[in-house]
Amino acid sequence: MTEAQDLASMFSWLLPRLGVQTLMLSGMILLLWLLRPALLRLLGAGASYAAWLALPLVLLAQALPSSEAWSPTVVLRLKAQALGTWSEALPAWAGLPEGAAASASLGMPAWLCLIWLLGTLLCLGLLALRHAQLLRRLRFDAVAGCWRSPAGTGPALVGLLRPRLCLAEDFEACFSPAEQALILAHEGVHQSRRDNLSQLLASLLCCLHWFNPLAWWGLRRLRADQELACDARVLQQQPRSALALYASALLKAQDLQSLTPNSHGSTLACSWQAQHPLLERVHMLKDHHRLPQWRRRLALALTLSLSLGSAGLVHALKPGVEAAAKKPSVPPVQAGYHLIEIDADLSLDGKLQRALRVTTQQSNWQWLHSSKAEEKASPNSWLIRVQPTTLPGDSFRLDLVVLRGDVDAPEAKGEGWHGNLRVVAKPALIVKSGEPARIEVSDDKDGQVLRLDLNTHWLLAESPYIVKPVVDRPAL
Repeated sequence: MTEAQDLASMFSWLLPRLGVQTLMLSGMILLLWLLRPALLRLLGAGASYAAWLALPLVLLAQALPSSEAWSPTVVLRLKAQALGTWSEALPAWAGLPEGAAASASLGMPAWLCLIWLLGTLLCLGLLALRHAQLLRRLRFDAVAGCWRSPAGTGPALVGLLRPRLCLAEDFEACFSPAEQALILAHEGVHQSRRDNLSQLLASLLCCLHWFNPLAWWGLRRLRADQELACDARVLQQQPRSALALYASALLKAQDLQSLTPNSHGSTLACSWQAQHPLLERVHMLKDHHRLPQWRRRLALALTLSLSLGSAGLVHALKPGVEAAAKKPSVPPVQAGYHLIEIDADLSLDGKLQRALRVTTQQSNWQWLHSSKAEEKASPNSWLIRVQPTTLPGDSFRLDLVVLRGDVDAPEAKGEGWHGNLRVVAKPALIVKSGEPARIEVSDDKDGQVLRLDLNTHWLLAESPYIVKPVVDRPAL
């Protein structure tokens, strides 16, 4: 294949998976939004923040390949004039993407993927630029032992590997010593929980889904819940009298400029005065402060268990291997007729047309049609003649003749064919019993691509005549 064909195949593989991830992301954000009031009321701010862990776990579980994922072990690609016969074992190539087209031109999926990639790179560049701009505004105060930001900015923890505590030049003048102690404790909780890492991962996820407004809205809700959970953790270690002092510090901080991305700051910054409704923040602080310790621990345990369970459920519900691959790979040593059964999925330009099951004896050939018997055949229908032969080592040789044209008279006279049938390709391949294989043939006349997914195995029958040669089977 050419580079253009490889790119088209990659983009055709990527686009549907990106669509599934977008739906999963949007659904999880809406679900967390619906559950948030109940989590805050019953389990507290810590549980509401921990519930966001379910989102990356579910996306990761959906993206991971199934342990029994279907993957062709033998792949053969042919063009219309490549009529040579292959009789040697083929290398085990990686599985082809769904809907791969052997066309040198980039189609709509390719352009959409390129736009997505450019948008992702632009968002990543903006995040890096904002972080660099923030670092240029900071200076180290050797006397206080911390980094200083311009006056009028709020305190924040900046950085990932070695987070920096950043205080404004007028920090001591804006807050009393007791309020300063609470603020420093708040930033200490951010550092101990590595909240900057959480924000970075969430921001990277938003860059990948830059076109989804729910992703950016969810990022803001995550930061809000992060601040609520941090507030609650600080007040758990303080007497109830500290609540009024903490609320006073919040009121003073509302007029300060934030260093978080909501105010054109850095992704790697947890700011004291995050963009969050003040009344709700103070109210939730008071409610969570009354939760007993056993209830808080139970809430976090339940939230984490539900997150892991949701991810496991999503992964378990992914489609697995086709049932044909689980059938016996060697002929059973029993009385009866050893027939050859072939499960064949016939697709045109990536769209499944028919799922067929072929049952035949060795060296007997059968016909596969792209159209069903009750459907009106097209003058350009595809016909495939398949002839299996058993080989030593639990293998089969499949000889195929791929034709297009009128399906009324598929009988050969030597190398000639009746009607307007023409030979597109004559592939042959050797496969192991029970192992999936794939053949792709492109027709140069109209560019249409035939994909044939095959799985050949043994079948034990009492009589070779009780089984229909070719039948439609449920598509998996």
